[in-house]
Amino acid sequence: MSKIDDIPDPAAHLAARPPPALAEALAEPSLTRPARERLALGATLAGLAWVLLFSWGEGLRDDLGSPRVLVPLAVVAVLSGLGLLLALRPRARGLPASVRAIQALAVAVPVGFLAAAVVRSRVADPPVPLDLHLRCIASALCTALVPFALAALVLRRSFLSAPAWRGAAIGSLCGLGVVVGLEAHCALDDLLHVAFAHGLPIAAGALLGASAGALRGRA
Repeated sequence: MSKIDDIPDPAAHLAARPPPALAEALAEPSLTRPARERLALGATLAGLAWVLLFSWGEGLRDDLGSPRVLVPLAVVAVLSGLGLLLALRPRARGLPASVRAIQALAVAVPVGFLAAAVVRSRVADPPVPLDLHLRCIASALCTALVPFALAALVLRRSFLSAPAWRGAAIGSLCGLGVVVGLEAHCALDDLLHVAFAHGLPIAAGALLGASAGALRGRA
């Protein structure tokens, strides 16, 4: 028996050094639920403030106060907030929203935006100049940068299941909030411009959110 005890354990190095994922989890413990909720609220307010500030800096459109413009923007803003609440608010026993609900949300945001664009806008004749498209795309990317970065930081290691789907849903909803800021200063009503330039933050948010969720989102 003594000779058997003298045989070295070939897996001893694994016990001494935990796997990288486990080591990272031990080194960076997850936040408590109240702390994460406070952090998410602070990030939401900071992202909203950035969108409003950037839109104001770009120059608000002249007809922003008219019901034809203001009411749809208010509806989109409310829907974006309700969607984030649905995606992030814990359900009974502290469980997150179901995967089916998150998948439906991730699909409904871009599809709903495109459907609304088709109903409300029409193709301009003559076409909108390319430089206006590019200017709005640059504005969209700059506006979306802060909300996307805040969402990625706050929601790191916070998803118990389907992290890619949850990241996509939250990213597209953040992009929908950015759309409100874009349309607060861009008065172009061309269908192609609205669908591609204004819709870019939604598509980018969904793709980046899915990537961030898959890579860093699982709790």
